[in-house]
Amino acid sequence: MFQTFAVPTRRKRAGALISSLRAAALATVLLFSAGAQADPVVAAQIMQKIHVDRQVFDVHMQQVNLYLDISPNQAAVALITARIDTVKINQRLKQLHQENLASRDAGQYNNLQALERAIQHGNQARQRIQSVEIYLLTLEMERPPTAVTRQLLNIHIELFNTSMRELEQAMAEA
Repeated sequence: MFQTFAVPTRRKRAGALISSLRAAALATVLLFSAGAQADPVVAAQIMQKIHVDRQVFDVHMQQVNLYLDISPNQAAVALITARIDTVKINQRLKQLHQENLASRDAGQYNNLQALERAIQHGNQARQRIQSVEIYLLTLEMERPPTAVTRQLLNIHIELFNTSMRELEQAMAEA
C-alpha cells in the first residue's frame, strides 16, 4: 500500500552541485574581501581579468542559447555555468570599485571627473550583471523557458555591455 519514493539521483547531484557553487562563491568573496591598496595598476589588472571573464561568459551564453533552442531540458548546466560567470564578474567589479575608491582617496589619478565616472559606471555595471544573474536563474526555473525571459536577459546583457564600455572608457581617461 505504501510506496516510498527515493530522491532521484539528479536532485542529489543538483544539490551537491549547488553546495559546491555556494562554497566556491563564499571562497571568492573571502578572497576579495581584503582591503584594497590604492594602485591604478591593480585596477587595470582587475579590468583585464573582468575582460577575460566576460569572454568566458560570452562563450557560456552561446551554449545557453544553443541548448535553449535545441533542448531546453539540457540547458540547465549551461545556465548554471553562465550564472557562476556573472557572480565572478560581480565580485571583480566589487574589487574594482574598492580599488577605484582607494585610488581616489589617495589622489592617484590623472582626471578626478573620469575616475568618478568610472566609479559610477562600475556600480551600474554591477547592478546590471546582477540583473543578468536573476534572469539566468529565472530561465533555470521556468519549464519551458519563455521567449520573454530570454529577450529580457538579452536586453540586460546589452545594458551590461554598454556600462562596461563606458567604464572602460572612463578608466582609460582616469
